[in-house]
Amino acid sequence: MSAPRVPDSHPRRRPVDRLRRGLRTAAVAGVVRLLAALFALLPWRVAQAIGRGIGRLGWSLSSLFHTRDVRRSLEHLAIAFPEQSEAEHRQIARGCYHHLGTLLGETLWLLSRDCRGLAAHLRTEGLDRVHEIRASGRPVLFFTGHCGNWEMLAAAVNCSGLSMAVVARPLDEEALQRLLTTARGRFGTRVIDRGAPSAARDLLRAMRDGAVGMLIDQDTKADGDWVPFFGRPAYTPIGAARIALHQDAAVIPCFTERLPDGSHVARFADPLPLPDDPIEATAAMTRMIEEHIRRVPEQWVWMHRRWRRQPEPAPPTDR
Repeated sequence: MSAPRVPDSHPRRRPVDRLRRGLRTAAVAGVVRLLAALFALLPWRVAQAIGRGIGRLGWSLSSLFHTRDVRRSLEHLAIAFPEQSEAEHRQIARGCYHHLGTLLGETLWLLSRDCRGLAAHLRTEGLDRVHEIRASGRPVLFFTGHCGNWEMLAAAVNCSGLSMAVVARPLDEEALQRLLTTARGRFGTRVIDRGAPSAARDLLRAMRDGAVGMLIDQDTKADGDWVPFFGRPAYTPIGAARIALHQDAAVIPCFTERLPDGSHVARFADPLPLPDDPIEATAAMTRMIEEHIRRVPEQWVWMHRRWRRQPEPAPPTDR
């Protein structure tokens, strides 16, 4: 059952609101350009250290004021790991902030690098098998979650010579969207706008020409259904399963992980056998994401409102 849709109707912005939005966009764009220029001069480890410092500062301030993101992170960790103590939940949440700050530093560093620079800090496992599958003529669909540095995952695929497009919703902040588009474009990653009228056609063309990557671990406006995630129903995009089943694609679970030495590993598993039902297939894919998150929980986005919607209770039946 799909969640009810709410019309995207917004009142017309007043001129002063448009001016404020324009000034904010210009300010963010200026900061992004400045940071990109700075990080282009830095070694990898220094860029990571600065990013991690930003994450530490973010955690300190957010924890001090008990912000909404901190509250959500702790609430979600209590759902996912009820057997753990509050102190353990806080440790994971703190690690999540540090991870996201480090990811920011890495992304800014990658803005001025190419595949050679990427390869110095990332190794892959299982990608050769994917090339063999694609060489046989079978379509390939990668799925993952917001785990590790997922931007490096897409870059690794394209740098290996296998053309891959990713399906994503544009960010609300234009300057940050341009940052992501630039970072992805340096490694040949094409982006298919999930909400564009041509999205379905572009997606099928991308699968024909190479491969498609999709992140399916967030509650978004995409068509979906509820599947178990850490023991609780979570509204999950179902499009990846539908496309894979319709195209008889090889469905490849893949994840990146930051290692203690600061390098990354991108792991590509064997094709995941899917049941014929799209909801059951989505549940199988979600189980793989959950298994990976359990391995390195601090490298996932716990502040995301993953369980913000819940299925309506079934109406009582007459006896």
